[in-house]
Amino acid sequence: MLDRLKELVEYAFDSVPLYRRIYGSKPSISNKENFNSLPAVTIGDFASCDIQDVISDMDDAGIILPTVQNKTIFPLPRLESSYDRDIRYEIFYYLINQADIPSGCRFLIITDNAHSYYCGEIVNNLLYYGYPAWMMILRDHKIDEVITWISRLDPDCLVLGLDYIPCWSTKSGVENLFTINQYNEDLSSTSLRHFDLYVLTELSWIGVRLPGENYIYPPDYFYIESVNSILSITALESWLQPFIRYMTMDRGQITGNGRLSVTYIGEH
Repeated sequence: MLDRLKELVEYAFDSVPLYRRIYGSKPSISNKENFNSLPAVTIGDFASCDIQDVISDMDDAGIILPTVQNKTIFPLPRLESSYDRDIRYEIFYYLINQADIPSGCRFLIITDNAHSYYCGEIVNNLLYYGYPAWMMILRDHKIDEVITWISRLDPDCLVLGLDYIPCWSTKSGVENLFTINQYNEDLSSTSLRHFDLYVLTELSWIGVRLPGENYIYPPDYFYIESVNSILSITALESWLQPFIRYMTMDRGQITGNGRLSVTYIGEH
């Protein structure tokens, strides 16, 4: 881990103007305490830069993801290379495996316009790994219509890309329910297996919470700290647009290797 952190810091300093401005001189990383003492980066640091100052190689930015509607969440378009995309796919597959979803299970993703882009990414990830998947965008659908579509498609898993958990999701007859950052919902009184995906707009998928447990995240891809109960995330495989000690708006604690609790999720 230490070697990877050191390599990432040196690479970011040499390749990304933002980190040269923040660090001043190239940091010497000989232990984790050195790394943990580096200045954290915030959304304000990214907001003060042009796009070419926060990525390592503009020519490598083969895929451009759209900016979110609220520019205070992330003020720049997200850029990624084909390598970054493949890493996102690997992380998503890791999280699905933590939920012990057998291969070939069918997924229905139900979302609204505001979340449709990232839910489309979920569909891409599922199809890439051989899971049949459909996506339904809610507009003015009545509850009976939604239940009818669920019954016709007969999915094994529901994924909700919504800001709430609707009442019909507990009456759909589907055993597995995936939500996004609905960490404070208690569905233990239902027969659902409820899995919650921890997602940051800036970094995409981070972890998954299993029923009755804390979030599981892949330590090979993220180094996460809790600094005064605020989660700071370093993406170990983010080379085009490095996130090193990126201070989130979220509160939580590290509860073990590859596990964390989240007590508050800010807007992102």
